[in-house]
Amino acid sequence: MEHRTRTLAQNEQCSVQLCTCGALHVTVGSVTVRVRKPAAENLRDVLAAALQKIAAEQEPRPQLRLAPRDDLPS
Repeated sequence: MEHRTRTLAQNEQCSVQLCTCGALHVTVGSVTVRVRKPAAENLRDVLAAALQKIAAEQEPRPQLRLAPRDDLPS
């Protein structure tokens, strides 16, 4: 079987191609990973979860501030 690919999506850092055998070729820089659709879907979900966790950890946390004594009710 001859393997031919067509590009589904790409940007400056990465690309995704679909092969005639059904595998997706995911290229980031000089590394290409060949995965089947279910594995690609799992990769998508894991990356999304990781990026959400990173974003949540980077959100500024509210700072507690003590009021000066003269601002407190008597």
